[in-house]
Amino acid sequence: MDKYTMIRRLEGHHHDVVACDFSPDGALLATASYDTRVYVWDPHNGDLLMEFGHLFPPPTPIFAGGANDRWVRAVSFSHDGLHVASLADDKMVRFWRIDEDCPVQVAPLSNGLCCAFSTDGSVLAAGTHDGSVYFWATPRQVPSLQHICRMSIRRVMPTQEVQKLPVPSKILAFLSYRV
Repeated sequence: MDKYTMIRRLEGHHHDVVACDFSPDGALLATASYDTRVYVWDPHNGDLLMEFGHLFPPPTPIFAGGANDRWVRAVSFSHDGLHVASLADDKMVRFWRIDEDCPVQVAPLSNGLCCAFSTDGSVLAAGTHDGSVYFWATPRQVPSLQHICRMSIRRVMPTQEVQKLPVPSKILAFLSYRV
């Protein structure tokens, strides 16, 4: 590891972090934890931007660390950077939008372990404890021109550089995934 340097440690989950996935533009990092949550971070500065809970109300830290039937096992960003899939021990796969607090779709899945979107985003594959892989066709959506521009900028600019751009604060917030 002499050619690799640790640059940051993200702290916030109350139990094991078992999966993580970067958004296609690299501007976001989704993490899945046994604390029943998926967090979406800005990996460039360590800010927690979003939280997707699999247990309502969310457990307090002392209970989040214990056994529950909502341990989140996997998380995956879609190719459009607007959707995240997560698998939990409650026998559900959830499809989230990064700008909404609740899942936009939920489907049954027993014993889920891992998930990944196809490169074109049209399929979500999920592996299970019994050796099976399940597939879901995902809705075809065209991202807004604003989001496409944001992804293009964020592929080449970390948050620190985006914050220095001479643009209005509302545009900076959008480019930083804060709206």
